[in-house]
Amino acid sequence: MRGFRANYADFKAANTEIVEISCDSLAVQRAWTTSIGEDEDDEVEGVPFPVASDFWPHGQVTKTYDVFNDEQGNARRSVFIIDPEGMIRWSNVYVDSIPASGELLHKIENL
Repeated sequence: MRGFRANYADFKAANTEIVEISCDSLAVQRAWTTSIGEDEDDEVEGVPFPVASDFWPHGQVTKTYDVFNDEQGNARRSVFIIDPEGMIRWSNVYVDSIPASGELLHKIENL
């Protein structure tokens, strides 16, 4: 997530908006966004992009995108690149973590 925050200006320059969505409650999301950037080594404080909660109805958005994990009750780590008309241009589900921000910027530039 640090890479997305650190390179947020690059995403905006590419006419791209980042929206982070999880199935955590609003209280958990607020605590998470507040804690981001409290590290002395962190150059960016807080989260400069929208953070959304898919808590209730639980997982409705992530189920729509077919990335909800019913067994664990959360969303699989995934990335969707959606064009201005609302069409998914590229997506991927990740096992361990999401890709580096530079990789996604490269993907966006090549669409």
